[in-house]
Amino acid sequence: MPALKLNGHTYPALQIPHGYQIVVEQMVPRNGEQVHLRRYQPAALQQEALNREHVTVIYGDNGYLYSYNALTQPIAGKLPDETQAFAIAERVWQEVDSTYRQRLEPLRSLTGQTRTYINADGQAVTVPVEWAKYVNTVDAGSYEWVGLAPNNAVIEFERLSFWDFSANRQKTEMWNGDDWILARRGLGPQLPAPLPVA
Repeated sequence: MPALKLNGHTYPALQIPHGYQIVVEQMVPRNGEQVHLRRYQPAALQQEALNREHVTVIYGDNGYLYSYNALTQPIAGKLPDETQAFAIAERVWQEVDSTYRQRLEPLRSLTGQTRTYINADGQAVTVPVEWAKYVNTVDAGSYEWVGLAPNNAVIEFERLSFWDFSANRQKTEMWNGDDWILARRGLGPQLPAPLPVA
C-alpha cells in the first residue's frame, strides 16, 4: 500500500490503500485551533460513508500530523506484546517527528480495545487494537499513542490528545471517530466516558 504523504513528507508506516480517494477535506476545530480533516474511502464509496471502511487524517496547515486512523481491512493474527508494541511505536515516531518524541515518556501498553466498521457486504468487522501509550512531559494532560492491530499493522497515531481530569474523559475533539461525528451532528447518542463529549 502507498504511504501517506502530507506537504511533501512521506510517512512509510502510515498507509493509504490502493484505490482510495479523498471524499472529505474540511477545516474543523481541535484543541482551540482550526485543523484539516481529510477522509479517504474506497472508489466504490465516493461520498462520506460513516462507519464504513476509511482512513482519517488530521493535520495542520504545514502538514503537521496530529492523527491517523485506518479501518480498511479485516486483520487477523496475533497482537504484539508490550515490548514489540513500543519498538514499533518508536519507529513510527522517528518517521513522524523525532524531535517531538523527546517530550514524551512511555507509559504502558493498553490491550482489550477494538475498532469496528461495516464492510461492503453490510457485515460488522471488528479489529483488535493495542496501544503503545505515552504521556507528554511538556504539554500537561496530553497523551499520545500508536495503535497496532494484529500482525503489527499500524492503524492509529495520535498526539496532543488532552484529558479532562474533572470529567474523567478525553477533552480533545474526536474527529477520527465516526460515532462521535454522528453525535456531534445530532444523529446519534453522546458517547460515554472516557470518550469526549461531542
